[in-house]
Amino acid sequence: MLYPPVTKAYAAKALHRLKDLAAATKTVVELALCHGAVVAVAYRADNGQRGEVQPNDIVAHLADAVREEMRLRIDWLETDIAIFMTEASADHSLREGEFAPGVVLSVNGAARVLAQKLHLLRAPLPPNATDVRDAEFLLTKISVSTPGQIKYIYARAFPDTPMSEEAEKLIRRVFHARSLAKA
Repeated sequence: MLYPPVTKAYAAKALHRLKDLAAATKTVVELALCHGAVVAVAYRADNGQRGEVQPNDIVAHLADAVREEMRLRIDWLETDIAIFMTEASADHSLREGEFAPGVVLSVNGAARVLAQKLHLLRAPLPPNATDVRDAEFLLTKISVSTPGQIKYIYARAFPDTPMSEEAEKLIRRVFHARSLAKA
């Protein structure tokens, strides 16, 4: 089925609906525009503010509910909202808290978002969480030359929490692939 492009007003309406659903589940959804892609980060809501990071499977569930209710395309966050955020960022009209308290929009926070995603790898993730895929995407795009720099980014965000073995394996795998691609 072909879907027409979503207007700026309809994208805002969808984000408002996502905000309402997120607030009802005591979740804050961060939609971070990183390297041209929207990466979703979920947090437990702490008085409407971002609390502890949690797997983003809740975001997929909430986005599906909005999609069905508003008859949006299946990838509306990755397409329509990416376009909405890119255009709003380009004309300097993007406001982080416009859809608060349930949804926060951000741009150029790839290092911080990567640290959040790596932090989640301390425990098994739900099957429909995209956090590992998001971390891998960010690792391929971020402009650092060594795994040590990634560890430094993580340590700045989580100074009292050591990086998990899963996160270190992912970093080694991505940097190995990066080195093969350069060869």
